Amino acid sequence: MKLIEKFYCIQTEIFGDGSEKIIQDIVSIKTELIRPSIKFLNEDGSIISSENRKAYRKKIIVNPFVDSNEYFNINELLFLSKTYGFEIEEHTIHKGYFLSVLKINSLYTAPGEIILIEEEGKEYILIEFSRWSSENQPRSAAEDQLGEDITYVVGIWENPLLTDEIIAKIKNKG
Repeated sequence: MKLIEKFYCIQTEIFGDGSEKIIQDIVSIKTELIRPSIKFLNEDGSIISSENRKAYRKKIIVNPFVDSNEYFNINELLFLSKTYGFEIEEHTIHKGYFLSVLKINSLYTAPGEIILIEEEGKEYILIEFSRWSSENQPRSAAEDQLGEDITYVVGIWENPLLTDEIIAKIKNKG
């Protein structure tokens, strides 16, 4: 398992009038990014771009009220938390419902996501949390459709340490 600390990122800021500002650069993990599109780098610093890239997303939560094959169980969540460095909390009202949390900014209220990426014969995982840039920010319908505009990348790992059960849940297989 190898931590990838730098990656190529295209950030897209959308303004109220529909115009966009695009920033392309090499950035680091543990950074807030604006609507990022992430690409990995080869050893020589060139960008890996593959048409065969597959990505699978899963909210990092334990929901005991649904089919156990659909969400992580508490042991899987504890394993992911310890291995990949994020915190978890039990929901204040719904006992047994656990979610991943990011406490660097109070606007991070949604659980994080784990993204499994298969590209060029390699596997990567990415742990990220998203939030709106401002609580009072007026948003256009287009922005609301796209979801939160700020993403914090906790980390990216090549050849991640995952169980077959966790991989199956991320890929949404029973």
